[in-house]
Amino acid sequence: MKRRSVLKLFLGGVAAVLAGCVPKSMRPVDTPRFDHSVASGDPLSDRVILWTRIAGVSVPTKVRWEISRDAAFTRVVSSGDVSTDASRDYTVKVDAAGLPAGERLYFRFEAGGTWSPVGRTRTAPTGAVEAANFAVVSCSNHPYGYFHVYRDIAQQEDLDAVIHLGDYIYEYGPGGYATEHAEALGRVPDPPYEITSLSDYRTRYAQYRSDPDLQAAHQNHPFVVVWDDHELTNDAWQDGAQNHDLSEGDWATRRDAAVQAYLEWMPIRAEARGGKTKIFRRFDFGDLLSLIMLDTRLYGRDIQPDVGEDTSKEAIIAAMEDPERRLLGRDQEAWLDEQLKASGDTRWQMIGQQLMVMPNVSPDLEPLLDLESPALLPREQLDHYVAVSKGNPPMILDTWNGYPLARQDFLASLAKYASNPVVISGDLHTSMAGELTPIGMERPVAAEFMTTSVTSPGFAEYLPEAYPGAVRDGAMAINPHIRYMDTDHRGWLKMSLDPEECRGEWRLIDRLRDSDYEITLDQTLAVRAGRIHEGMYEPD
Repeated sequence: MKRRSVLKLFLGGVAAVLAGCVPKSMRPVDTPRFDHSVASGDPLSDRVILWTRIAGVSVPTKVRWEISRDAAFTRVVSSGDVSTDASRDYTVKVDAAGLPAGERLYFRFEAGGTWSPVGRTRTAPTGAVEAANFAVVSCSNHPYGYFHVYRDIAQQEDLDAVIHLGDYIYEYGPGGYATEHAEALGRVPDPPYEITSLSDYRTRYAQYRSDPDLQAAHQNHPFVVVWDDHELTNDAWQDGAQNHDLSEGDWATRRDAAVQAYLEWMPIRAEARGGKTKIFRRFDFGDLLSLIMLDTRLYGRDIQPDVGEDTSKEAIIAAMEDPERRLLGRDQEAWLDEQLKASGDTRWQMIGQQLMVMPNVSPDLEPLLDLESPALLPREQLDHYVAVSKGNPPMILDTWNGYPLARQDFLASLAKYASNPVVISGDLHTSMAGELTPIGMERPVAAEFMTTSVTSPGFAEYLPEAYPGAVRDGAMAINPHIRYMDTDHRGWLKMSLDPEECRGEWRLIDRLRDSDYEITLDQTLAVRAGRIHEGMYEPD
């Protein structure tokens, strides 16, 4: 036994030495793997984006793709070959064309004799469409809890697409925002610091896309995505960000790195052009719906009124009253008007965008909070928020609330050009719904449905409430256009549309950091086609 072990060790050493003498063309090739599974996105009636990533290789790699009407791939409708390399982080994106409209399809990839998992996708329908269903999500912070929301969405059979409204990843390192439970959950951010470079952003996407629940959601449904700020860094705008300074390098370099990694890793149909990358686009689902996706974060956004060198009350008021401060930018505003005009033959116009549109003023927080109880925010910051809330000022100026004149123009466009507009939003980690009424008008011109976060903490976790739901009750009392609000739970929003009704259902989970959890249908609200001005109601 001993002689065999020594001989085995000796022969292994000889082989290792001789390997260096073997011509490179004769050495074993890399073994491709599909560690990040597959995804699809941006469904049109005749095409869809297919995505995967090849791991385990270090040289340019040829990849085969197939898309079929059946999971056994006996009825392949399109196929082809592409290649990938280090310049795109070995990701693969295919705009598979020539597909049948309104069908569920199956797709897969092959590299080096290895097959990927099989994914399911769906093309957009044409003609008369009786119903469409979407999952709406935002704010998926990997270190703060498990992605139970994505698991629930993966199990749904009736979805046309998943609409992700941003904050798909977060940029912080250990000790940063919402990382309190990361080590206990085995979800410590990778790399273990705040990300700023192209390599950093790629590594963080790889970590998120290794999560089995997120993989399952992508594998089972096409995604329609837009970024918000944390795909770049907190409170970003076109020329900077609150969470970026000169010690982290040039803003444009960081922004362009974040944009490149996003487009590599997400199943989106867009070309990288730095801060002028256009992710606003439109999807038609027959005669039922035009889904119009906007970029309220990067393309044309001016600096927030409460960010910058001068954040005095006078400076904030002056900024908010400046008619030239825009959220979409003039080019995107003109594009939106054209899309609304062009969608006149569809029953509904659903505007997908990142931020709360509803005007909201802050309740007086002092009677709503127990400042002696533990909270995620330090005491001095809580005291500041309490002081600022006196007088009921506009709250959260990173949203449309900080751009009131731009919001007025946005709502005027919906009133002028859209027949049945509804707005979907995210970002605030709060389930919310309400009516959108332009200044000077008496009745709403649109309804807003807001999804809560997948995991990111909500107001109830930041603010030590005097009683459960205190902040919700105070906010709804002083903002009567809010019809529904939940600050305590994470979850997702299901949007269902037919020719007569657009309905939102908030599916909320009871816990993030246990393997067991329950999903509850917390609220359902709807608006009627042709009668949006009557507002929201609870359907039977």
